[in-house]
Amino acid sequence: MVNLPGQWMADQQQAGHRLCVMLEGSNAAREPMMAVRAVAESCTLYAHTPLAEMAPSGPVILLLDQGAEPALLDLLDTPEMHWGWLCSLPTADLAGVARHWRDRLLVGSPGSQSLYRVHDNRTLARTLAYLPGQHWPAFLGPMISVCYWHEKHWYISNNPAPGEYPVPEPVPWLNVPNPNAGAILHANILRYLLAEHSEALVALVEFQDPKVWLTQVLEQARVWHWKRPDQLEFLVVRRLEEATRSSVIRWQPVAGEAPADHFERVVQQWRLMEKEG
Repeated sequence: MVNLPGQWMADQQQAGHRLCVMLEGSNAAREPMMAVRAVAESCTLYAHTPLAEMAPSGPVILLLDQGAEPALLDLLDTPEMHWGWLCSLPTADLAGVARHWRDRLLVGSPGSQSLYRVHDNRTLARTLAYLPGQHWPAFLGPMISVCYWHEKHWYISNNPAPGEYPVPEPVPWLNVPNPNAGAILHANILRYLLAEHSEALVALVEFQDPKVWLTQVLEQARVWHWKRPDQLEFLVVRRLEEATRSSVIRWQPVAGEAPADHFERVVQQWRLMEKEG
């Protein structure tokens, strides 16, 4: 059986490239691997960013001198732990790759930014599988090649044009679909209902499985193209009221009605019903 990471590392070194590992901050190998490296051979990814307070326990980028380092071999033996990924650079200078990823760490408008998990091999794999080749250079930047684990296999992806690139606008890799998005949304809505509408949720449990009920409601939202948070909240909360009280809303869209118009009409109907008692 071919040792793909080992062969990749040998090929990259033979080509004169430097090896690196992007290592997840909570992995047990983080501190031991940093301890045996000079300052210039490691870089804490969150340093010099708005996430600086998290830098001591956040992901790191480490130069690798050789592929037989015991801690590295342990990582390669446990790829299912999702500890990060390997990459190659043209030089031993980590400044360029650190600057590249720091520019891509936070996404969204100031005040409502979220963290882009560049250190996660699953994020890397999904992005490279989704992005057309012309967007790879802006995503991978100075990295020449990457080696990563995804769904029980090792993969290698080569950057067609390594170099320094600004973050494009719009950012193409932020459109990568998350296969777990549905489950995450489902869980978050149930948490919200438990916190804000617990009595109605408890009443629902007496005659229906909340998970099955919510799946049906979210399918209705999908069919009607109600995607905004306010649309989902209205639909879920009002449907919960219907299921546990006597209120009834005429939900079905009128023929030819646009999703936004459909939503506004139903909201107005509900407000009128509330006003009338």
